[in-house]
Amino acid sequence: MGKRGLPRVRESQFTGQVIRLAMLYGWQVCHFRPAKTAKGWRTAIQGHAGSPDIIAARNGRVVGAELKVGNNKPTEQQLLWLHHWGADGYLWYPSDWQQIEDVFSGRI
Repeated sequence: MGKRGLPRVRESQFTGQVIRLAMLYGWQVCHFRPAKTAKGWRTAIQGHAGSPDIIAARNGRVVGAELKVGNNKPTEQQLLWLHHWGADGYLWYPSDWQQIEDVFSGRI
């Protein structure tokens, strides 16, 4: 069991759950998956590092969400992205599931 009595989940599992929920509510969703290289895990990008794990859009609203599990913490670059994202930039852990549902359902 993980924090607060919740079952442990890998970040890839959590990401899949969030993507499926967003799609269920009609959001267009994008996630950039890292690939293993000789130098470790890398995600090919051009521009600033730290982009949110999930970018979702629906009806003129665009949400950016950084996803973490366990004791993982966001990097300074990830926090900067969320800061610039504004009110629709989120840092979500599995324990935030109610807020995730509220955002994608349109309740908030």
